[in-house]
Parts: sequence; structure tokens; C-alpha cells
Amino acid sequence: MIDEGKNTIGIKLLRGTLLLLMRLLFRIEHYGWERIPANGPLLIISNHVTYFDPFWIGVRCYRAIRFMAWDKLFSFAPAGMLFRWFGAFPVSLTNPESGAYKRALNTLRRGEALVIFPEGGRSSDGQLMPFKEGFAHLALRTGATILPVLIQGGERVWGPAMRLPRPGKVRVNFLEPLPKECFAKTARELAIQVRSMMEKQVVSSQ
Repeated sequence: MIDEGKNTIGIKLLRGTLLLLMRLLFRIEHYGWERIPANGPLLIISNHVTYFDPFWIGVRCYRAIRFMAWDKLFSFAPAGMLFRWFGAFPVSLTNPESGAYKRALNTLRRGEALVIFPEGGRSSDGQLMPFKEGFAHLALRTGATILPVLIQGGERVWGPAMRLPRPGKVRVNFLEPLPKECFAKTARELAIQVRSMMEKQVVSSQ
């Protein structure tokens, strides 16, 4: 049952079921998902507003995909099984480099897609927080294409201060891919570059 993000029949059925539920509960809208490269190493870089974010992104990714997720989310067995089935693997917030970087590196070297939330935590108001540079090091080392994704409205559905989710409207926008030829030279500059791309989309949509 644990397909770990592979593009199997089980994952396709899960995607379809989740997408239907998302449309009913959150009136979710996806834009630009046709920009997702069909193959090759890919880093999907998204802002982080709710625990639903991996699913909101993953339902429109029609290829093998993996996620880095907070290890505490796996402590509840049913949730852990669902996260693993959808392609997530645990990362410790107290020791984020404990095997996670190597696993992420191997995922990209296999030509798969990897989702990372570089803010390192959920934004309380939906505004972009500073980006950590880990994803940029991965991109520079592997040459993986970077695909920025902006989630808007999630903070009104299940923000950090909310105990339970509530219905609301969510928009997921897949931006233009950034190939390695366009990367800034250093990890710090690349992290700023990608965040700037996403910040411009926030401003243009207001």
C-alpha cells in the first residue's frame, strides 16, 4: 500500500479523491500546473501555511514526487501512513541534517521531484518568511530545475493559531520554472532569487 509518491494506480486514485474533496471544502483553484516538467530532477519550492500544503500541491503533480515533512506528523499512525503513501519522509526540526539532506540528494539524483518548504515553518499570516538555503545547495549541487509554488488563502483555512481547519478558498499557483542556467551563483543568492520570484507574484495578485 505504501507507494511513497510513485505514480501508481493507488496514488492516482488518491490524487483524484483528494482533489474532489479540496474543491468541495476549500474551492481550491490550481493555476500553471501544466508548467511542471514531466521528467528530470525537480525542486518544487513552496511557501508554507498549513499542514495541508503537501496535498494541495501534490494533487496536481502527475509524476513521482517526494516531500520533506516534520517528523512529529508521523507519530500518529494513520496520518503517518497517509503522508508516506503520498511520498513524504520525516525531517527532524531539532536536527534537520540527520540523513534528510542525503535522502533529498538521492531523490534528485534519481531524476525525481522533491517538494521543500524553505521557510522551515508555517507562516501565521500568509506572508513569506525568510528562506533557508538548504534547497539552494541541493539545486546547485544537482542542477535540478526549480519550480516555485505560491499557496494563497491557506492561512484562513488552517493557520498556526487555529486548532482545527475551516472551509475557505485556496489558490495554488505554479510559477515559471527556473532552469540551472538561470541560477544565481551562490546558495544565499539563489534563495533570495527564488523568494523574490514568489514575492512578485504576491504583489501582482493583490
